[in-house]
Amino acid sequence: MRTAALPAPVVTRPRTVAVGSLLATGAAFMAFAGLVAIYVQQRQQARATGQEWFPEGSVELGPAGMMMMTLALSVVTVQWAVQAARNEDRPHGFVALAVTLLFGAAVVNQFWFVYSDTAFAIDAGTAQLLFYAVTGSFVAMLVAGSAMLTVTTIRALMGSSGRDLAQGVQAAAVYWHMCVFCYFIVWYVVFINK
Repeated sequence: MRTAALPAPVVTRPRTVAVGSLLATGAAFMAFAGLVAIYVQQRQQARATGQEWFPEGSVELGPAGMMMMTLALSVVTVQWAVQAARNEDRPHGFVALAVTLLFGAAVVNQFWFVYSDTAFAIDAGTAQLLFYAVTGSFVAMLVAGSAMLTVTTIRALMGSSGRDLAQGVQAAAVYWHMCVFCYFIVWYVVFINK
């Protein structure tokens, strides 16, 4: 009795990009959370002894709120890029990635304004040093997320498509979402609860 030959199964690539990005995202978040914990601890110690943390009126809420809204919009556009990559819709994917990168550049520009406006000196005290440490580490994480999105865009322009591109966009989107969540922490801890 003969059996019919079955076709070979399709070999699926392991999701190493997704797993790697989740591990890197988790590590970046834990490092940032540790830095924010140091900031909160030092601020509480200063307030317990009656010291002023920031001079009155030195840190404004307007720019911080605009950055929050810009990053909230970027969550929508990065998810649009993920959906476009899954559907292999290249034109919409390019537009979504470009708009997300534009939002990221706008937030970095706004932080430049905040740094110029506050005019803190790094060696002026613990509060100013930790202000730059927390916000500067967020800006560095956002620039790294923008670099991930840029590499993904270049890969898409070079002709990569299908499942590999979709996984790359998803990996960049996971990291971007973590960056946005970290900004919400910065917004609440540094700008709201001065």
